[in-house]
Amino acid sequence: MRWIVTKDHHGGCIGLGEDEDGVPARGKPEDGDALPVEFRLYTARGRLLFEGRCGDIAADWWHGMEPLLYTWTTFRCRRLTWRQAGTDEPWCPLRP
Repeated sequence: MRWIVTKDHHGGCIGLGEDEDGVPARGKPEDGDALPVEFRLYTARGRLLFEGRCGDIAADWWHGMEPLLYTWTTFRCRRLTWRQAGTDEPWCPLRP
């Protein structure tokens, strides 16, 4: 599933992500505009590190874990919340 970091609260990771085939790739934040879901990545203590866009987590929660798994070791991201892009819905925790 395609995903990309569009806002970086940590430093140095704007554009980090994967292409449609799951290959690590960098892009521009505006590349995420076409993706239907917004996500946020946090540390275990709740510090927001990254915000981004990705494919439809509601349709494919397993691949929705990709941003979290990719940033787990390097940045210690432990939580992911998501919502449909362009809405004011509450942020939902990623749960299978």
